[in-house]
Parts: sequence; C-alpha cells; structure tokens
Amino acid sequence: MLARIARRNLLHDRRRFLASVAGVSFSVTLVIVQLGLFAGLAANASQVIDRSPGDAWITGRHTGNFQWGQPIPRRTLDVVRSTAGVAWAREVIAGWTQLRHPDGGLQQLEIVGFDPRSRVGAPWNVVAGRLDDLAVPGRVVLDRSATGKVGRFELGDDVEVADRRVRVAAVTDGITNFTTAPFVFASLDTARSLIPYLGSDDTVYVVAGLAPAAQAEATLAALRQRLPHLDVSSRDAFSARTRRYWMLETGMGIGFLLTSALAIAVGTVIVSQTIFAATSEHLAEYATLKAMGAANGGLARVVLVQGFVAGAVGCLPGCLLGAAVVQAIRARGLAAMVTPELVGLTVAAALTTCALAALGSVRRLWRLEPALVFRT
Repeated sequence: MLARIARRNLLHDRRRFLASVAGVSFSVTLVIVQLGLFAGLAANASQVIDRSPGDAWITGRHTGNFQWGQPIPRRTLDVVRSTAGVAWAREVIAGWTQLRHPDGGLQQLEIVGFDPRSRVGAPWNVVAGRLDDLAVPGRVVLDRSATGKVGRFELGDDVEVADRRVRVAAVTDGITNFTTAPFVFASLDTARSLIPYLGSDDTVYVVAGLAPAAQAEATLAALRQRLPHLDVSSRDAFSARTRRYWMLETGMGIGFLLTSALAIAVGTVIVSQTIFAATSEHLAEYATLKAMGAANGGLARVVLVQGFVAGAVGCLPGCLLGAAVVQAIRARGLAAMVTPELVGLTVAAALTTCALAALGSVRRLWRLEPALVFRT
C-alpha cells in the first residue's frame, strides 16, 4: 500500500514530475561531461609515461609534470646504466617548439624524442607509415587530431618546424595532448635539433628498467644517492605527480569537481521541491495513515521511494545524453572519456542525493499530528 501511495503522489502532477526528471537528467549529463573531461585530461597528462616500459624516471630537480621537463646532462645516462640493479636505460626528450603555417602563422608543438629501437617514449596507434623510418634525420610523427591545429597533411608531406623542413614519416590516431598543443614524435637527434633551448649535451628524462632480481626500493635509493642533484621516481609515482599537478595544483581539476557538485546540487533542489510539494498536497492522507497506526518509518519510506524513483528515471536519459556529448567532444580531438566506473559513480551520487532531498519532507511527516485528519 505504501508503495502505491508513493507512486500516486509522485505522478499526481505529471508536469511537476517531468520537471523533476528533467532536472535530474540535466544534472547527470553535466556531471558525466565534467567528470569525463576530468578523467580524459588526467589520463592524457601522463599517457607517455604510462605507455612507456621502464620502472624509474630520472628528471630535473622538482619537475612537477612530464610537460615541463628541465634539461639535464646526457652523461646521466651513463651513471644510471652503471648502477647496480639497472638492466637498461634510455633517454626521452620532451620540449616545446613551433610549426610555421604556409601563411606565416605559428603553432606551438610539444616534441617527444625517443630511440626508435627501444620504443621508450614512442607513439602508439600508428595507422600509416613506420616508426623505424624515424631513424632517418628530419622525420617526424603527427597525429590525425593535429589537423585542426597544423592544417591538412598526409604521409610524406613536408612541414616547417623550428625553421626546418621535416617530413611526416608516420601518422597516429587518437594521441591528443593534455595542453591541446599537438604532439610531434621524433628520434632523439631530430627532436634535439628542433628544440631551440636544448644543447647537444642535454637530455630531459632518463628512463630505467630494473633487473628482474633487483629490489626496486634499494635500486631507487642507490640512484638517488648517485644523482643527488636530480629527482628519481618510480614510473607510477611520476605519473601520479603529473596528473596531480594538472588536476589539483593548477586548480583545473577543482573547477571540474566544483561544477559537478553544483550540477548535483541543482538536481537535488529540484527533486526536493517536487517531493515537498507532493507531500504538502497530501498531508491529510498522511495524517489518516498515522491515525490508523502507520509508523514514522513507513511514511519515511514512502517519501524516500519518491526521491529514488525520480532519480532513477532521470538517470537513464542523463547518462545517454552525457555519453553522446563526451563522444562529440572526443570527435573534435579533445580529451574525454566515459568509463563504467564513472557512470556508476554518477548514478550512485544522483540516487543518493535524490534520496537525501526527500529528508525535508520526511522531517515534516514525523512532526505531523494525526489529529489533522479531524480538522480537514
């Protein structure tokens, strides 16, 4: 009986119920888009680190993220290789330069230099060309998403980077940069020649792979002792530091989370007002139930079910619309992603807040006097 009362009260004013559902849908859509952007940007910020083999990253002192690496001496590579417990070491270059458009305009690029033989720091999802061709000086890799920034290009085209002509030797698909500046992948020598502030005796990162029998913490400690002027981090630690820098220390992530919280708050207020109005219109009926012996817990369940139903009905279109918006964002080359975990978290948050939105009405019912039925 209580479930029937909850359904009838909620659907008594269909316009109000649909407005409540629309509010929840809007909130869920906005939350999924915001969290999808947050998750996509966080993953993009550390994607080169996460996709590279290796156990340790040696960086300049106080390097907070992959994008803003500092030049370090190339001789660091020899020090790392000669450390007990290190099986191999490779250098990776990351820096900034500019591409010149045919009309004279400039576009900022982020260059990642790697050894084509090792694939440490290498691009992925190659859809045209071969990475082995990067061994030829002046060859680079561009992603399809870079078209909007650098103009149309095909495999084998020449582009002007740092006042030098380089040739597109391979094309990737789906490698978008956190900073929106296109990635350019090249061999170490080519990358070094295209970064104006990097000297021939400089590198940016040294990536080390540990021997199978090596103790990770002991090896990292030995590297720190031998390289006191540099930072030595595990791959996971450097990846987490990069994501934390962009998502939290810059305030960008806080903005996404605040927007999501506000969206949930809007949906909560709408549902709260809908349930409060439905409760106020049927106070006499609730008083009758109390007079007949209905417990406060049963009446609370009626109201909570109303909040849960409004949230559940609004979540489905909100999730579908949110996923569609995220896909549209991805199609434009921006970082965004929707995962089952993200959708589950959003739905759980929406249902919980919708149930909480009913608490105001529950409190009113608990204070309701059964004698009200005799005064109506």
